[in-house]
Order: sequence, then structure tokens, then C-alpha cells
Amino acid sequence: MNDAAAPSPIQLHDTLLGKKCALETLTPGRVGIYCCGPTVYDLTHVGNARAALVPDVMVRFLRHEGYEVKYVRNITDIDDKIIARSQEAGVPALELASRFADEYHRDMADLNLLPPDVEPRVQDHMAEIIVLVESLVAKGLAYAVQGDVYYRVAAFKGYGKLSKRHLEEMLEGAGSRIEVDERKESPLDFALWKAAKPGEPSWESPWGPGRPGWHIECSSMSSTHLGDSFDIHCGGRDLVFPHHENEIAQSQGAHGDDTFARFWVHNGFINFAGEKMSKSLGNFFTTREITTLYPPESLRCFLLTVHYRSGLNFEVEVPCPACGALLDKSAQESGVCPACGHQSEVEELRRRVRFPGLEESDGRLAYIYRTLRQARAFLGTAKQPGSEAPVTEAIAGMLPAFLEHMRNDFNTSGALGALSKPLAEANGLLASGKGVDKASRYLSLERFAADMGEVARVLGCFEQDPDTWLQQRRDMKAARLGLDTAHVDDLVRQRREARSAKDWDAADAMRAKLAELGVGVQDSAEDSVWDFL
Repeated sequence: MNDAAAPSPIQLHDTLLGKKCALETLTPGRVGIYCCGPTVYDLTHVGNARAALVPDVMVRFLRHEGYEVKYVRNITDIDDKIIARSQEAGVPALELASRFADEYHRDMADLNLLPPDVEPRVQDHMAEIIVLVESLVAKGLAYAVQGDVYYRVAAFKGYGKLSKRHLEEMLEGAGSRIEVDERKESPLDFALWKAAKPGEPSWESPWGPGRPGWHIECSSMSSTHLGDSFDIHCGGRDLVFPHHENEIAQSQGAHGDDTFARFWVHNGFINFAGEKMSKSLGNFFTTREITTLYPPESLRCFLLTVHYRSGLNFEVEVPCPACGALLDKSAQESGVCPACGHQSEVEELRRRVRFPGLEESDGRLAYIYRTLRQARAFLGTAKQPGSEAPVTEAIAGMLPAFLEHMRNDFNTSGALGALSKPLAEANGLLASGKGVDKASRYLSLERFAADMGEVARVLGCFEQDPDTWLQQRRDMKAARLGLDTAHVDDLVRQRREARSAKDWDAADAMRAKLAELGVGVQDSAEDSVWDFL
């Protein structure tokens, strides 16, 4: 693709229609986005992180394309799970929610997520929630029973359109899935307002003290901050039914059939051992567990290697602490290594866990940062050409190709792939520049560095100082491997002294020792810098 090619329109997959459509917003040049944020009763796991990262990259790219974006991501701080956890911990529910909201913000900042423009919390929107419930009752779409208020699903003709479910089929299967409540008109009817129970937080309402149901919270907060209609609603695929289906019923029931979200965007699951990763299943790693082992940016890049709608297989390897044999699921659960019989505690195994896919992304990110470091060093010392010269084809085409992938349903996997050939080209120019005149070499590397800066702003990656990030990665990897960095520094020093003394045999011996440790050395006139091979 050449620089003069006209950009394609942004295409976005809409779950409701089941296909990609051109992004047409309610107001030209403006985009309103609502994302279902966290229910804050525990630390964030990597599945939660992916659900937050998808709209983050979307917002970054839309702003790059010139849109004025209003991004709303809520905090669910009143919920059954929060109440249950608070009772287990003996802590007030709102206090527990506030603490884990702070932890969530810390994790998202570590992953370089932009803060939303608005971050509403349920407890601050009680008046708006009650007004919305009253509206549904007045329209005959909801009814009160002994302090509870339920949505009358049969009264909303479009119920099931997002999840492609039929009301009759849902009713047939409801008896086995839903606990029977004789007070409800239908087993499919869901709670809009829940009557107060002892020990639970509650607020006054026309139906007596109580608290809102989960689904009504998002309908109320989205309309409060984006209006009855807005452009994009994001969330994980697990929210399609019942949460988003119920949001549609509530919001369109209150405001009209042609209201609410124009596009529904859902990210795929992260799978661990073939199962969806979730707090409820207990098969998850928190983002903090992972970002104490790997740089947070490595996790961010790993999550972007697969298209957001696809599932992402989070590979996990657990080696035996004694013999290094990989433990299968049953051995991990028992803690007994079948190869050597060593008994391990669960926490000991979790500290030794490895993530092959993540490590691959970590290595790729290191390659990019090394390339950027060398390109900037070259541009800082090389003489700027006095005349124009052509930029190499691979580098000239990098940014247009990257942006085309992003316009195609925010395809970060393809966008990252578009960097491969230009990165190889840049490294070739840095190594020798053979076959390219000096002016073209300089201007190509200058263009590469500038365009990579634009790529970085869209992806939220490659934005750090290369030396700082590479040092962080080096230290974290050394800690994972149990490697003494002071010992490595000493070997590098000895090798440099041997080179200075022209003792090539000693220098080669030091290099061999370093290679045994998985370490390579990059020499310059001023210094020798080591890193992992």
C-alpha cells in the first residue's frame, strides 16, 4: 500500500447484527462509548484486564482518527458477590468495594490503560436508578412484590434479540436453571430492585428499603452520562446474556425501540486449561501475580496478539521445583510430582509457573525496544542528509498497513503483524545499510522511529524509554530464573577488561560462561551491555 491510498472506513463488528458494519455515529465526529466495568470484590484477573484493554485501544484509535470520544466505564460497587465477600471478611460492603476499586485502578495504571472520561459508581446513582425503575413500573413493564420489583420479560417483544434466543425455548429450560420463586409471574422475570435484608446495604425507595439489581445499574448509568442513545457498548462475551440482553429490555422499554446502543462489541474469553478464566471458577491468575513476574507491558502486548473477538489461550506450564518436570493438572492439584515424588505446596507451584505465550510476547517486545534504542542512537549521531531520498518500501508502508488493520474491526493481531517486515528492515539498516545510500538509510530510520511513535500511541505499547524498560525486564527475568545479576555484571566486567587487554581467549571464555547463563553482550565504544538471549 502506498502513502497516497485513501483510508478505508472504520468497520466494527456488531453482536446484534452478527456482522461488521461501517462505524456511523449519532453525531458525526463524536463517539460515546459505555463499557461494563469491574464488580469490585477481588483483585483483577487477566480476563478482566482484557475486557478493559479492548475499549482502551478502541478509544486510543478513534482519537487518532480524529473522533471526539466520551468514554464511560462504570464501577459496580453494589452487588451480591460484593455483599457475600464482605460478610466473609467481616467488612462493610461499600468499604470492601472501595478498597478493591483502588486496587483495580492500580492494576489498570500498571497496564497503561487510559482512565475513562467518566467512571460512575452505583452508590452515587441511586436516585437515577429509582426513577428508571418507576418508569418501567408505570409502563407496565415491571411489577412490585413484597418490596422487590421485577421486570416483566414477556411484555418486551424484542427480548432475546441480542443473544439470538427465543422466549419459548428460554421458558422451557428455565425450570432446571432458575430457582423457582412463586411470587414472580414468570421464571424469566429478573430483579430491578431487591428488598433489604439484614446486614446488607440499603436505600429508601417507593417500594421500601432495598438495593438495585445488577442489570438496572448499567442501564441507568449509561443513560445518565451518554443519553438514552449512544454509539458503542462494550463488554465481555459472557455478558451478552443475561446482562446485556436485560439492559436492552430495560433501556428500550423505558425510552423506545430505537434507543440505546448502536453497536454492541464483545471480547472473547481467555481460556486456561480449556476453560474460561474466571473468579467464579477459581482458575485464574491475577494481573498482579503476573506483573510481579513480567513487565506489565509484556502482558498488555500479549493480550493484543489475538483479535479481540477471538478466544485467547493462556498457556501455563508448572515445573516441579525439585526436578523440573512439567506437572499436569492432576499433579498440580495434588502437589505430587509423578517423576520424582516431590511434594509441593500450592503457593510454591504458583511462584514457579511459566507462561509460554506471554514469554514469546515479552521477547518480541524486547526486540522492538532494542530496535528503537539503536535507531534513536543512530539518528542522534549520524549526519542528517542535505537532500531528499526515498524511504525503503517496507518502512514507508508500515504505518498505512498498520492503520488499515486497525480500521478493520480494531484488528490488533494484524496490526502487530504489519510491524514485522519493517522491524527486520530497520535492523538491517542499522547493522550495515548495505545496498542503500546514506541519505535513504537515514531518512528511512527517521521515518521508522517517527511512525513507531504513532503506532505506540494507538496500541499503548513501546512508549517507555527503551533503556528503562529493558532494564526492568532484565531484572524481572533474572529474579524469575534465580540469577544473581551482580555475578553477571562481574563476568561482563571481566570480559570487557580482557578485551581491553586484547586477551581474546579470556574474553571468549567469559562470553561462553555468559552464554551458559542465557546471557548475551552488546559492545559499544563506551560500554558493554548484557541482556538475555
